Amino acid sequence: MDKVMFHELNIGNLKIKVVDLSFIICLFGFSFLIRWKLMPVESADFWGFLEDWMVQIRQGGGFKSLDHQISNYTSPYMYLMCLVSYLTENNLYGLKMISVVFDYLAAAAVFLTVYQLTENVRRAIMGMAALLLCPTVILDGAYWCQCDIIYTTFLLFALYYFFKDNSRLCLIFVGISFAFKLQALFLVPFFIIMWLKRKTIKIMDFLWIPAVYVISALPAWGFGRDFKELMGIYFDQANTYPWGTLEYPNIYALLGEAMPDMRHAGEVSGAGTFMTIILLGCIAYYFYVKKMNLTGELMITLALFTTALIVYSLPHMHERYGFLVDLLAIIYGMLNRKKLPAACGFILISVLSFMPYLIAVHIVPIQYVAIALLGLIIYIGYDLYRQVQENSTAL
Repeated sequence: MDKVMFHELNIGNLKIKVVDLSFIICLFGFSFLIRWKLMPVESADFWGFLEDWMVQIRQGGGFKSLDHQISNYTSPYMYLMCLVSYLTENNLYGLKMISVVFDYLAAAAVFLTVYQLTENVRRAIMGMAALLLCPTVILDGAYWCQCDIIYTTFLLFALYYFFKDNSRLCLIFVGISFAFKLQALFLVPFFIIMWLKRKTIKIMDFLWIPAVYVISALPAWGFGRDFKELMGIYFDQANTYPWGTLEYPNIYALLGEAMPDMRHAGEVSGAGTFMTIILLGCIAYYFYVKKMNLTGELMITLALFTTALIVYSLPHMHERYGFLVDLLAIIYGMLNRKKLPAACGFILISVLSFMPYLIAVHIVPIQYVAIALLGLIIYIGYDLYRQVQENSTAL
């Protein structure tokens, strides 16, 4: 048995043992069974929004329904919803299966990225396992019927191609992600800093982000949807929720601007937006003038730190907007196993943030969770600073 299990296979440029491949097969099978058991769960968001949208799509003739606004989602996700209307009569299972498919694509992206940075197959496999078994990933799609895994999957592939030194493909994937969700922009400051450091990213390739968004809207426009309306979806979304935070444990929870309270929502939100820009500007300035060797671990730490900082300081964050932070934290933990507790901390924060929507209970008061999250961000910031100092070079 040992002779068979430790026999080495060549899959393309990848060398992998039979035991590792067997583990991957078992991982995929059992992680799918976890999701399948959760499929019958009907969340409030499904009955409050998604089910009604699917009914309208079916009544409108599937893709023909794209000629008018049904939801406040962008076109690409509506295309997937229309596809579901043709493939199955069960709206709940159909929509959840979309997210489940992307769970596995995201796991593949994590595998590729970790392997690219470490050249360690088993560490890459464990990164893939961490994503597939991550509580927030399972809860978001298979339980809640949300689709955050879609835009984050494309961002993970963007990171992979960034580390492959392919600027164009990297930012095309960012553009695809942006076509699904506005929150794709959370990772853009990291890429801007990498451009300043002349690492992979080329300035003209940023044009792919709006270009892909426009291209993604063309089929809906072809079916009769107003083009101006398609281009303005994110502006409409931005004006929908006035609160400082919608159950995400950030600084606005500490200031009492959490839904449904509105003490000084307009003033605080405006100040918070400028504060976020200034904080990111300080980080960009520091990295631009500092001479250093950009290691893979350092760059992942920077991506995690800037993304977590954005979600913590930017107003109008929903409870699920830390989802990308969780996935980046998994990669961060896989690159240095001593930092896995910090990665688990981010995931725990997200689970606690999900609970008010999933079970209508605050397990821990949001202000306490916000303080804990601030502590994690400070830890990541200190780790980033330490790595920068260790990798600094003389002028």
